[in-house]
Amino acid sequence: MNYRSDRVTTKRQKAAYNRHPSHRTHIMPFAVPAVLLAIYLIGVFYYHSHFLPRTTINGISVASMSAAKAEENLPFTLPSVSITLKDGTSKTFSLSDVGGSYSYTKQLQKTIKKQSALAWILPVSRALKLSPDLSYDESKISGVITSLTDELNKNAEAPQDAYIEKTDTGFSIVKEKEGSTLSADKLIAKTEAALKEWNYTVDASDCYEEPSVKESDLSLTDEMQAINSYDDLKVDMSGGVTVSIDKSTIMSWISYDSDSNTISVDSSAVAAYTAKLAEQYNTLGTVRKFKTHDGSTISVGGSEKDTLGYEMDQETTASRIAAAVLTGKETAARWPVAGFTRTEDNDFGTTYVEVSIAQQHLWYYENGQVVLETDVVTGEGENSTTPGVFMVLDKQSPAVLKGTNYETPVDYWMPVTYTGTGLHDAKWRTSFGKEIYVSGGSHGCVNMPTEMAAELYGKIAMGTPVIIY
Repeated sequence: MNYRSDRVTTKRQKAAYNRHPSHRTHIMPFAVPAVLLAIYLIGVFYYHSHFLPRTTINGISVASMSAAKAEENLPFTLPSVSITLKDGTSKTFSLSDVGGSYSYTKQLQKTIKKQSALAWILPVSRALKLSPDLSYDESKISGVITSLTDELNKNAEAPQDAYIEKTDTGFSIVKEKEGSTLSADKLIAKTEAALKEWNYTVDASDCYEEPSVKESDLSLTDEMQAINSYDDLKVDMSGGVTVSIDKSTIMSWISYDSDSNTISVDSSAVAAYTAKLAEQYNTLGTVRKFKTHDGSTISVGGSEKDTLGYEMDQETTASRIAAAVLTGKETAARWPVAGFTRTEDNDFGTTYVEVSIAQQHLWYYENGQVVLETDVVTGEGENSTTPGVFMVLDKQSPAVLKGTNYETPVDYWMPVTYTGTGLHDAKWRTSFGKEIYVSGGSHGCVNMPTEMAAELYGKIAMGTPVIIY
């Protein structure tokens, strides 16, 4: 068998061939670079999805790690939310209490994408700082804050509304108090707003319950203006007399209801005051001074049968005064029985009838002048004419006077009491005056000559005072 001289046929020959210098220089210049390039390219491909060598994040090595692996190695503590109260103290809760969680995934992936995989082979250290993406459950904030405020409010002082207070001299506005009760709704809203901005500090100084009424509110200032406008109140007592109720007395009657924001008058106090006025100014049934035809001054009246005089309608007068307190307008007492003109000194005025039982005589005055006088006959014994201060209650012409065992027709009847005493004609008599009344007196009335009774009946008005003594 023939062999070519340049063919390598045995292993030994191959080894010898390769060791020959001329043969080695033919392979090495190309093999080493190709391997290195391959390794480099593999690295470039790898570091497209992994962190470059010598990379740290937040001081933790993540060299050659994928984003998922790096996530496992990067610790993080969820932040606490600090709520600062108005007294300077703070309360905190963790973001985890409201379903908080964190994730580095997006940040890590962005960082890997931004790095240059081509530079993986360079001996460069990379120290990075990353913050994770945070999330929380907004629906849980309400429960956490409500629990917090419930706990804090256990010993809190509730706010107090401003109010009007009665004092010794009148009324004043008492300033509102802020208190220390937290408003859960206000604090929830503020905490939600803060966390949306990833702000973990909440100032709760403006999250407290506020008084609903403040001293500057018009509801109070208007009422105080109304109260302060109250002044002395004038009450017309008739007969030229006016009573002035001073402001301090009025203030003692007034009360303020902060719930309804209204002023009211103490009706019982007004009634008591009115009763004292009645006691002072009532004249019906009281003893009064009277100047007789001869200039003598005597005491008259005081009988339960008296019909002349003022007797106050206390209930109506008290109602008028109470209403006037709130309006500030002048008012008047009510004297329902008074049909005469009251004067400052007495209730007689200058037009009246004077009857003297002792003198058996009658005088009728108009405007202070005697315009009619006559002898009369009064009653005696069981039928005595009652002295007193009366007034003409009615006028009848003709009339029938009825009593026990008698009926007497008269032409002119002017009753002065509610029990049957009056002035009337007595046409059955032929004489009047003197001592006739002692043995042949009337049944208690004042008997007059017919012509005198007719004249008086024509002149006198109902309500005219009749003084019998």
